[in-house]
Amino acid sequence: MWQQKFEKYGSDSFTIVGLALDAEGIAPVKIYYDRFGVTFPALVDPDYATQFGAVPKMFFIDEHGVVQNARNWEQQLAESAGVRPVSAEVRSQWTEPGARLDAAAIRKLGAANSGMPKDLGVATQLASRYAALGLHSEARRVLFRAVQQHDAKSTAKSGGQQAKLLGQAYFQLSRSCVGDQQKQIEYATQSYYLDPTVGFGKQIARIIAPEKFDGRPGGDFDNTFREATLSRLKSGRAAWLSD
Repeated sequence: MWQQKFEKYGSDSFTIVGLALDAEGIAPVKIYYDRFGVTFPALVDPDYATQFGAVPKMFFIDEHGVVQNARNWEQQLAESAGVRPVSAEVRSQWTEPGARLDAAAIRKLGAANSGMPKDLGVATQLASRYAALGLHSEARRVLFRAVQQHDAKSTAKSGGQQAKLLGQAYFQLSRSCVGDQQKQIEYATQSYYLDPTVGFGKQIARIIAPEKFDGRPGGDFDNTFREATLSRLKSGRAAWLSD
C-alpha cells in the first residue's frame, strides 16, 4: 500500500520513510524491499525505535517538523494547497550521518554514564555506539553495570517506560554477547519478559536458530518456528511474573 502512495504523492516536498526495527540491521530490510519492489527510503534503527511500543505505527509530519493527526492524511495533503519544502529550522536540527559515532560525542556520553551508571537511557545510547564500532566488550560492561542496578521482575510488574528501557538494555546486552549464544538467548528472553510489546519474538527466535531465518530462498523465514517461539515466550513470561 505505502509503495502505491509513494508513487502517487512522492515529490521533492513529500516523501514516505519506513522505519525498520531489525536488530540485524540493513540486510533483512533490503531483502524485504527488493522482494516487494519498495522504492521509498527506509531507516534502520534497532536501538531506539522500539521505544514507540507496539508496531506498526504511522506518523504524519509537516514541513516544520510538527507531528500532525495521521487520520485522513491524504485529505490534509490535498487541502494544503501544495506542500512546502522542509523548513531550514527543521534541517538545522538533523544529525549529520556518522555524528553519533563521533569520538567527542562518545566521550561526552561516557562521562554522563560514569556519573549516572543507573540511567538506562544513557547506558543504551553509549552501548549502541560501542556496538556499532565493534567494541562489544565495552558495550557489555556499560549495559551490565546498568541492568544489575534494577530488579527486573518488579520493573516488569510496574510496567511503563522504565520497563521498556530495561527491556531494551537487556536486548542490547544480548546483541553484544557475540559468540555466546547461550548468553544471547538468556538476555534476549529477559528483554521479552520485561516488555513483550515491541515484537522481540522474531529477534529471539533468530538468535535461537538463525538458520531458520537467514539465507533462506526469497528471504522467507520459518514463521511456524517463530510463532512457536513466541508462544513459549508468552508462557514463560506469565510463569515468571506469577512466581
